[in-house]
Order: sequence, then C-alpha cells, then structure tokens
Amino acid sequence: MDRFLIVEDNKLMAEILAQILRKCSNPREVIKVSNVAMAQRVLIDASDRIDAIFLDLNIENPLDGIELLGYIRKNLPKMPVAIITSESETDVVKKVLSHQPQDYLIKPLSVHKVQRSLAKFKASAENTVANS
Repeated sequence: MDRFLIVEDNKLMAEILAQILRKCSNPREVIKVSNVAMAQRVLIDASDRIDAIFLDLNIENPLDGIELLGYIRKNLPKMPVAIITSESETDVVKKVLSHQPQDYLIKPLSVHKVQRSLAKFKASAENTVANS
C-alpha cells in the first residue's frame, strides 16, 4: 500500500499528514486535493492509482466528507478510507461509521494514529484478497 489520496481543505494539515505518511510508509505517491469535486475527479480518472484515502470530514462545508464517503462506498466499495476529524459527537460518529470507513482519526494527527490506519488498511486488503 503505497499510493494515497488526502482530501483535506487545510493545506497545512494536508502537508502534515503527507509528511507523517512519508515517515510511516515511504509511499510511491501522495495526491492531495482540497475539495469534493477534485477528489471525485481523481477517483474517476485515477482510482487504479490509489490504494487508500485519508478523508477530512469537514472539507468545504460541515460534514461534506460523509457525502464523499458515500460516493466512494457506492463506486469503489473496497477502497480503504480513514476519516480525519475533530468531530467526536456521538450522532456524527454513528453517521460516519454507517458508511464503514476502516478508521476514524481524531485530530490532532500523530504517527501512531496514522500507523494504526495503515495497519487497518493492510488487514482490510488482506481480507479482501482472502475472500476473493
């Protein structure tokens, strides 16, 4: 797993996550986009070049990451996704988890949290291969 899409409207947060990913996994490619439309375009044009997605929950508008997660689940159901957010309200967490992301990361991010997501992504990919 070495090609990641980061969907984050805060450029500093996107760069911090990219640096953490580089530290944890030495990725071949990290694509950063800052809005839902750009993310959908990348997923349509280059989903075969993406191994996993780190998705901010509040990209341009509150909770618009849930809509994008729904789009991903509908069109790329096996794509590993980690939600990144500062939202910890029970109703929001339940709504997000209903779309079955592999992980739910509460900001601030850390190497440990990203490593946990990468481990979950790997386990998910192994389960997909084993069930094929």
